Order: sequence, then C-alpha cells, then structure tokens
Amino acid sequence: MNNLMQQLNFQQLYFRGCRYDQPTIEVAIDHLAKYLLKNIHSPSPFVLFSAFNHIKTVIVYFAILKSNRIPVILDPQLKSIELEEIISDVDPAAIIYLNENTISFNYLEEIELRNLSKGFNINTDIKDVCTIAYTNAEDGYSKGAMLTEKNLLSEIDAVIKTNRLTINSVTCALLPFSHLYGFIHGVLVPAFGKGSGLIPELNLLKISNTLNEIKILGVTQLHTVPSVYYILSKSPDLTSSCKSIVEFYSGGIQLPSFIYESFYRKTNRKIREGYGLTEGSPAVAGNFAEEGTVFGSFGKPFPGCKIEIRDENNNECKIDQVGEICVKGDMVFKGYFNYEHTTSEVLKDQWLYTGDFGKKDSNGNIYFCGLKKKMINVAGNKVYPKKLERLINKHENVLSATIYSETSILQGSSIGANVKLQNNSRKSQEEIKTWCVNNINNTILPKSWVFE
Repeated sequence: MNNLMQQLNFQQLYFRGCRYDQPTIEVAIDHLAKYLLKNIHSPSPFVLFSAFNHIKTVIVYFAILKSNRIPVILDPQLKSIELEEIISDVDPAAIIYLNENTISFNYLEEIELRNLSKGFNINTDIKDVCTIAYTNAEDGYSKGAMLTEKNLLSEIDAVIKTNRLTINSVTCALLPFSHLYGFIHGVLVPAFGKGSGLIPELNLLKISNTLNEIKILGVTQLHTVPSVYYILSKSPDLTSSCKSIVEFYSGGIQLPSFIYESFYRKTNRKIREGYGLTEGSPAVAGNFAEEGTVFGSFGKPFPGCKIEIRDENNNECKIDQVGEICVKGDMVFKGYFNYEHTTSEVLKDQWLYTGDFGKKDSNGNIYFCGLKKKMINVAGNKVYPKKLERLINKHENVLSATIYSETSILQGSSIGANVKLQNNSRKSQEEIKTWCVNNINNTILPKSWVFE
C-alpha cells in the first residue's frame, strides 16, 4: 500500500464547483487515517465504504489504506439483504457510509466501528491485497475480487499511457465510482495522472449541468457507457460543451452502432471502445492506437497485458475463430476472497478465463462475441440470474422466481422475471414489487414481471 500513497500526483480535483489541490486532500486523508488508527479495535483487516461520486470517497479510500486496512468498495444502492451478506463475508472492522449531502465529515455519524464476529475466518492469502470489489455471482452469491497494489498500479500506468495523459489533462468519468471501471477512471487515474480530474454527480436529469462543468474546466478525456453517450448526443449544446475533449472512451457494455453513429454525426468525433472486467482491474484492452478506432472491435491488449482466444480444448484459436477471451498480465486479480474453488475455475496457470467469447482479426484487434458465463449485462451493470432469483425467493409469498434477458436497444439487455406466488392477487403482486425495490439494488431489478 505504501507505493499507492507515495505516488499520489495530481494538480487538483473539482467537485460541486470547488477546487481541491493535493495538499488539501492529503491533510484530510491524514486526519481520517489517524482517527481510524486510534479508534478501530477489531483485528479484521477490512473497512467497508460507500463509494459515492464524491470528493469524500477519494479521501476515505486513501485514509483506509494509510490506516493499514483493506478498503472494500460498497455500492451505495445496495439494500439490506445484499449489504448484510457482504458484511458477513468480510466482517469489516468499520463501515464508512458517507453523507453525500455534505462536504465535511462527521466521523461519529458516518463511521460505524465494529467488533470481530465469532467464528469469522480468513482462508485466503491477503498479504498483498489492497482493495476488494464485489462481483461474480454466477452461483447466486457475490464474491470479493482481491486486487493487489501491483494490479492497480499496472492498470493506472496503462490508462495513463494509452489515454496519453499529461500535466494538462483533465479527466472525467461519468460513471458510478462504486463500479471498478468508474473507480479507476474517476478516483485512481486522476489521483496519479499528474493532471486534474472532475468528479461528476450522477444525475442524468441534470446532464446539462455536467456538460457545463466539462466546458468550464476544459475536460480532455471522458469515460462513460453507451447509454450516456446516447443521452449526450441529444443535447443541443454537446458540440460546444465538449470542444476541449481530446478523446471519448466507452466501456461496460458493447457500443451499439446506432449510438456510435449518432454521436459521430452530432460531433464529428469518434468514440474509442474498451474491454475489461473487475477481475482484470478492470480494463485489459482498448482502441488506443493513434491512427484511430476500429469500430466493432475493442482494440488491442493494454501494455503489460496479453490476450488469447482459446477453444474448448484450451488451444489458441485461429484468426476470426470464436473462443473464450483469456487474459494474462499484472492486471489480473489475485482471486476471490475465501472462494478458492471459484478462483481455481477462472485462474489457470496465471491466465484469467473471462467467461466472454471473442475473436481476433489479422491485425490483432479483438472483438466481443457474446457471453459464455451466465450473466446479463444491463447498460454495464452485471446481473447474475441465480443471485436475483435467490434474493426474490427470500420473500415468504414467492414459490419460485426465474430471471430472463430481454433485448434492449439502448441498454443491450433488460431483465424480466417470471414469479410464482402462493397468493397471486393483484395486491400481492404489487407488494412483491415494492418489497424488491426496498430490499434489492434497484439497478438489477426486473423491468418486466410475469406472475403465476
């Protein structure tokens, strides 16, 4: 963790119209770290924190590291059931749930100090782990992906090089910081990239305000997802607002051609598409060549990363032959916390088997060809059917739940649910929907329901 702290290097971060330089942020980090060191008494190495798009998220993350604990990224939209499962999984020494409406900290209100639970065991080597991000619930249970300092520094270095960041760069990740893609580009890259960063609030109803900030601050690199590019393309002020942007990047889900073309017609600017997954820290490839993008492809492997397409017999595929995308390099994660069996299924001889199908062309460009794993990608949000089915089944009136995917032009996919109820009255159906809204992360909830 020392290298992460020692290599902080930025001009300023902007949030809600205010400028925060590095010395100011470091003072806040030191203050919180001292509080944690003094007041945490649990031997648990983990501290859970809510990763809002907020300047306090930057401070909290580095303060946890400086207090010699491992930050565990928490999605603020998680509801009680999922939150309790994560707490049980890592038994954190503290939970930091930020008040996003304030700039200053109130430690007594925002930090819950905890004691170690009886019977909690760590069965995984965590000596070089510096961050945990939850993902992979193919069997119904989310797992903590363990990321090392080497993973994160390799990712940061690759992004800085491929994005061609300089002291004059101003980056912006119009993404949730609770997802690793957003956290890397919204927190870590700006903190180490020598330039500046804009921390945007995620309110698409106020997208014009964000565009105004982008224009005023002269943002040079923008990262977001296809659905946001679609919304941006509808803005009448898009061209003038984004005049300073050197490169536009897209990830999370494959970029549909109609969004790419709509954005290009409006701005005469091309979007560079990338590929990654949490287990890859997360980005492992991108359209970063200076000569431009190869539309339909997510480009070539990042520096320090090797990608092969392998068939069912684990042999490397020929040109244009579809197989599983496999990744090797310093960005590949250490494994899943306390899930050694699942780790062994995806990590083999230092190769990460992504569960995604792809192919390579003769120039080495890589193309996404679908999912091998049982997952549904909704605008970059990973939805695992077994997990959602398990959570819905917790309601006492549910006999069974089956989750399925529906095609969405804008989001790639949307979620449908077929639910069998003991009492199938209209009132009971509405009660189930309300219960799900109150107990399950809204970003993964079904859009359409069929009740039996």
